[in-house]
Amino acid sequence: MSTNTAKLVNAAEKSGSRIAILDGFRALAIGLVILFHYSVRWAPPRDPGGHFPAGALFDHVPLFTYGWVGVELFFVISGFVILMTLERCRSVFDFAVRRFARLWPPLLMAAILTTLVMAWIGPADWHINPIDFFTSMVIVHPDVMSLLLHHPDIKWVDGAYWSLFVEIRFYILAAVVYLIARRRFVAWWLVFQMLAYAAYLVVLHVTEPKSMGALAFQTFLFPRYMPYFTLGVCIFEIYSSGALRRVAMAGCAVAAAMILYSATQGVLTGEGDTILGFVIANVLILGLFYLFTIDHPALWIFKRRPIVLLGQASYSLYLIHQQIGVAVMSKAVALGVPYLVILPITIAGVTIAAVLLFKLWENPAKSRILKWSKRPTAALDRRLRWLTYA
Repeated sequence: MSTNTAKLVNAAEKSGSRIAILDGFRALAIGLVILFHYSVRWAPPRDPGGHFPAGALFDHVPLFTYGWVGVELFFVISGFVILMTLERCRSVFDFAVRRFARLWPPLLMAAILTTLVMAWIGPADWHINPIDFFTSMVIVHPDVMSLLLHHPDIKWVDGAYWSLFVEIRFYILAAVVYLIARRRFVAWWLVFQMLAYAAYLVVLHVTEPKSMGALAFQTFLFPRYMPYFTLGVCIFEIYSSGALRRVAMAGCAVAAAMILYSATQGVLTGEGDTILGFVIANVLILGLFYLFTIDHPALWIFKRRPIVLLGQASYSLYLIHQQIGVAVMSKAVALGVPYLVILPITIAGVTIAAVLLFKLWENPAKSRILKWSKRPTAALDRRLRWLTYA
């Protein structure tokens, strides 16, 4: 582990102010996502099924309509922390166990809660069956699972889980590239990113957008989202003053160009989005991280303890907020409660529930899994030394 990275790891473990800002960014990201999901996402025209028509009230308010950018912000943060995480791990197995301990316990609890609430007050098309639950637990996209099991109409327990499938693929690719490249990870990752994107463009222009080749690239190399992770990887190298800092600066430009190209090709999120709105939303993400790399005092609010706590609980909140919250608000509005009254009540309710879930389940479960896994993981490391990062 490099000296700079070691310092950052220690700062993170001690909740140092600079690293704590990342939790502040997570709080911002989940706030944007909640505003999007609790308004325009489940209202016409974005949702023809009209699960929550009341949300159309904010259909032309940019803060709500572009709230989906919170997920992209999460992806940049994941890219930022991945190298720091990999350098803390002894092996591929150690990395896998750490990711499992981080992701799976909250996912299990959130899926159980969502299934119960949907059975109680959710719309019929949101009711969960066993195969939906299984698909969500193994974090495989429903379309892929449908092909594997020859079973139609498989869905996530909660639609928000789609981003976990993207995250998992990034973790796998990053672990493999790091195993090969080690200290040259940033350079190798950029080469991989550019080759993958170039291959995708070739496939896209030679075949139909919905051809098997194009869909395969979208499924396994996720060209729409990989540049956000790449951006985070490069920002970390710049922030930590790594040996490949200049390469990382070029990498930021490459990733930004790929994101901009996606905008020009109309790869947007939903009806009503514009290229200009897409560009502005992404420029704001870049600006946020630029201020972070120079430790600008304008980011002081992201260091505040309540914001940091919300960021720490953001994963649990992300998992439970969407369909539970929308179902609750739909029932309340149907009973005559004004939308603008039930909206802040629901946000407060799911936030409190998420903080409790984080403190009482997510953190303790992670600690226990990591503690229990030390000996088995060490034994695997000894047997398969070629998979170690030492």
